[in-house]
Parts: sequence; structure tokens; C-alpha cells
Amino acid sequence: MVNSSLLSSPPPLRTDSISQPKATCNPEKLRNAVRFLQKSRTCWNIKELEKQLTSVCSINGMQVKDYLQNLQDENLIKVEKIGSGNWYWSFASEARINKEAALAAVQKEHNKCSAIVTELQHEVATTAAALEEEADSPDHGGESREEMNARKVVLVDETKGLEEELKSFAEDDPTELERKKQEAKKWLREAEQATDEIQTMEMWFKKNHPEMGAEMAMAFDYGDEWDLEEYCFKEL
Repeated sequence: MVNSSLLSSPPPLRTDSISQPKATCNPEKLRNAVRFLQKSRTCWNIKELEKQLTSVCSINGMQVKDYLQNLQDENLIKVEKIGSGNWYWSFASEARINKEAALAAVQKEHNKCSAIVTELQHEVATTAAALEEEADSPDHGGESREEMNARKVVLVDETKGLEEELKSFAEDDPTELERKKQEAKKWLREAEQATDEIQTMEMWFKKNHPEMGAEMAMAFDYGDEWDLEEYCFKEL
């Protein structure tokens, strides 16, 4: 007799554990969204952005959250939970400061590799000179010719390896680094604008949401630099 349990329907497939594919975001619309936030010089809640980004950037209202999540994942916008909801903003000066920090890190690594290559090249040249001197002298002490040749091969290989690593920093050659330094100085001159933008945002909250003043101060952690009575930075 056939077991009736074998004829029963298979258990339903669970779909709660299957990850849903992420929505594809249009790169141009992403850039336009960042530009809109930076030009506005203020912060927005999700309901406001669902209206504004639909109108300004032609982003479907149902996809606004996906676009904001994409920008947040790429560290192109900031988001903080204040009160009962999230607030979004992006300041151009913040982005420039981040780029300057990244440039400084790359330049530091470039200088480190350059110093190592220079040192090894000098050692290779010294070893080569010693080999030539040994060849001219029939009576010599210290390392044998074979030992010095083997050492030279090792040093040459190490130098080539570091030179290959330096190629990864090709875009940061002295001329390009100097250009980036000048660009970084320009960004630094604009950094003071960040303070004005922050205070503009704070004053907007004070005017439109006075009950959230304390929460703002806690959320952004300005510390002793923020004057709660004057509602601005003590020292700019």
C-alpha cells in the first residue's frame, strides 16, 4: 500500500529569506539629487524629498528611498535620525574636505614608496660599483663575486617590484600632485562656508521646529563649541 504522505503536496516555498534585488538607480539622477541637496543648503525629511526629487530630478516617488539609500551607501549625503524621522543633507564643503583627506593619504603613501625605491636604487648602484672594483682587483676580501652578484639580483628584483607599485600612483606624479595641492587650498578656503551652512540649518530648525533644539544639539554633538543661548558657534 502506498504511503499517503508521499502523495501530499510539498511544503510551500518560503520567500521571506530570499533577498530582493536592489533597485537600479540612474547615475545622472543620482548626481542631480546630490546637486539639489548641496544647492539647497538645508536639510530635508523624506516626505519633502519625495516631492522635491520627483519634481527636480524626475525620480519616481516610490524610488526616492532607494536613491537616498544609494547616496548614503556611497557617503555622498548625510542622514541623522532626529525626533521621529530621518533628515537628509549634503554640503559641498564636506565633500571637498573628504577628497582632501583622501589626497593627503595617497600622497603620503606615494612619498613612502618613492623613498624606499630611491634607497634601493642607491644600494644597487653601490653594489654594482663594488663589483666593478672587485673585478679590477685580483686580491679581494669580503663577499665573493658570486655572493655579490646574487645580492645584486635580489636588490634589482626588489627595486622593480616597488617601481611597479609606484605605477599605481602614476596619476599622482609631482606635476599632478602640485595641481591637486592648489585645488586642495581652494577647498580649504571654502571650508569656512561649512560653518555658515551648519548655522543656517540650525537656525532653520530653531525657527520651524523650536521643540527639537535640544535634540539637534545632541544629535550633532557640537560639544562646548555650540552656544545654546545664542544658538550659534562660540568661535568661528
